[in-house]
Amino acid sequence: MKDTVISLSAEQQARFIEGHDARHRPTHAWDFVAMAGAGAIRSTASDMLIYLDAQLHPEKFPALAKAIEQTHELRADALLGMHVGLAWLHVDGSGFYWHNGGTGGYSSYAFFDPRNDCAGVVLYNATVGDNFASFADLLGAHIRQRLTGATPVSLGR
Repeated sequence: MKDTVISLSAEQQARFIEGHDARHRPTHAWDFVAMAGAGAIRSTASDMLIYLDAQLHPEKFPALAKAIEQTHELRADALLGMHVGLAWLHVDGSGFYWHNGGTGGYSSYAFFDPRNDCAGVVLYNATVGDNFASFADLLGAHIRQRLTGATPVSLGR
């Protein structure tokens, strides 16, 4: 993963897409000095797909396999038939893992599904609106459902 950083190079900054608030007005990206792990990492879709491949197939990354597998261990109950691993929510019935996030002007959704051997990520340059689920969440769920043959959620608002 060569395009995942906390501090952007000049070349990465030139490619960094402007974020938007819930009303679709341009906004600046947040900087996280004290809590970098909570949202300072910047990545590309390509790098995120490498990361998700590692989640699906830890054996491809022998130096990290044990650590990756430990993030999948379910450690606590969550809402609505889910459990929490390290950085992942696990949906008990269908067996997939997901995580979402949002910072000023941006939202994201990533998933990997060991049962169906698929993964995906949505990186969206707008923040969550008035409701809890962002468009990134809806689009990510839609993609996952299409990949697994399930009836996809509607993307209409």
